[in-house]
Amino acid sequence: MTISLLRIDDRLIHGQVAFGWTSSLGVNTILVVNDEAKNDQMKAMALNLAKPSNVNLYIRGVEESGEIVQKFSTSKKSNVLVLTKNTEDTKKLLENAGNVIKEINIGGLRYSEGKKKLTDLVAVDEKDIENLKAIQQMGIDVEFRMLPRDRRRELKDFDI
Repeated sequence: MTISLLRIDDRLIHGQVAFGWTSSLGVNTILVVNDEAKNDQMKAMALNLAKPSNVNLYIRGVEESGEIVQKFSTSKKSNVLVLTKNTEDTKKLLENAGNVIKEINIGGLRYSEGKKKLTDLVAVDEKDIENLKAIQQMGIDVEFRMLPRDRRRELKDFDI
């Protein structure tokens, strides 16, 4: 068992993540890496309600999570889905995770003013593009798809 997937999704846990990815990957643990959720009990409770009942949930801050991801990567009994909310947190996490993650999935970054739409569900600004390119330079594959059955697209497939 190991880290099955690191996914960037600004909604963190929702139906697609909770059921599509966990069942397809055989995940038994979700690690949400998000300072806001860690420090907000209502958010934490909502995330706990959104996950499948047979899956353990840990909510941790960005700074402490690199070490946690390293420990999970060698765990014999945990099959882990790591969720982050944005490219900034993801880059920080990966810088502290000791090269144990080789690929990230981008599933949802909502459009807002100043962002460029890459897919129906992913929009990025200049800082996101910079972060994703830096992540790729760490030797980590960056792929885009909402669900496991969707066609996989890579960073190089987009004109950015």
